Amino acid sequence: MASLRAGVVGAGSISRRHINAWQAHPNVDLTCIADISEQAVNSRADEFGIRNRYTSYMEMFAGEHIDILSICTWMNTHAEVAVAAAEAGIGGILCEKPLAGSLEEVDLILDAANRNGTRVAVGHHHRFRGACENGREMVLGGAIGQPVLFHGNTSGGLLNNGTHFVDIGRYLMDDPTPAWAIGQVVRHTDRHERHDPIEDLCTGVVALENGARILIGSDMPEPAPPDGAMTLQGTEGTLVVTSKGAQLLNDAGCQDVNAPQDTDVGIAQAAELVDWMEGRVNEHRNAIRKNRGVIEILMGIYESARIRDTVTFPLASEPSPLHRMIDDGDLPVTVPGKYDIRIR
Repeated sequence: MASLRAGVVGAGSISRRHINAWQAHPNVDLTCIADISEQAVNSRADEFGIRNRYTSYMEMFAGEHIDILSICTWMNTHAEVAVAAAEAGIGGILCEKPLAGSLEEVDLILDAANRNGTRVAVGHHHRFRGACENGREMVLGGAIGQPVLFHGNTSGGLLNNGTHFVDIGRYLMDDPTPAWAIGQVVRHTDRHERHDPIEDLCTGVVALENGARILIGSDMPEPAPPDGAMTLQGTEGTLVVTSKGAQLLNDAGCQDVNAPQDTDVGIAQAAELVDWMEGRVNEHRNAIRKNRGVIEILMGIYESARIRDTVTFPLASEPSPLHRMIDDGDLPVTVPGKYDIRIR
């Protein structure tokens, strides 16, 4: 009989991954789901046979005994839902990426989690890909020598997909601390991603205390590297990571570092949260403590663009520098017409 009861907030497409994961776990009973859209919550609940459904997450917290919560809403609501869940006594939270849109919001979640003993993990599922797990072991074992440069290109806004990019780079190098960053942001259109204002394109260089650098481009003009392709170059070799797997290139030649995936990455990240809550692992590999560094790096790129200078870490816990630039008129819209990349 399952000993942990789970709930889901947000009935969009990503909720399927979380629902599948909780329903696959033998020690978890998924009992409820909430969404502001009655049609959406009923559709998803009917699809998966979820008993209890709500159009208010606060009513769900009050009406259900929940041990674990998946947050599958849009980024701009993550902090308020996570804080409310921690205050309601929910012991474990798996929140979709990006965790939040600013360090201020991340620290609100972190403070609430610490005060209430809530374990929070972020849905950076690439850390559970066999290629990334094996690639990390090879990098830490010296297969490419000293890491020098992690480089790649993404799209859909720096926070939206860049958060995965930075997280993979840090994971491969054992989560090094950032030292400084320099960035540039361009925004001529009134562009949004799920109602959150984003840049048209940006690029940034982040120096890490292990001596390596992260070079990230988001929505860069052509010619650009393939979207999603990443390379970690070292003094003695290179690790190439794509959506299809990974390869190691060094003096020994080219080696495929893929690994058979025993389980779905969504199931794996959910199971590790249960293991963390029940004491079988010391910490989830996507624990909020580690993910704060990802958001700090992204905010550092924005802050550098805002002040037109390099920034040094750690950063102050403040609202988004991108939002500040937009609000202050530093990124004036020259191509009118507000649009959202999800529905355009």
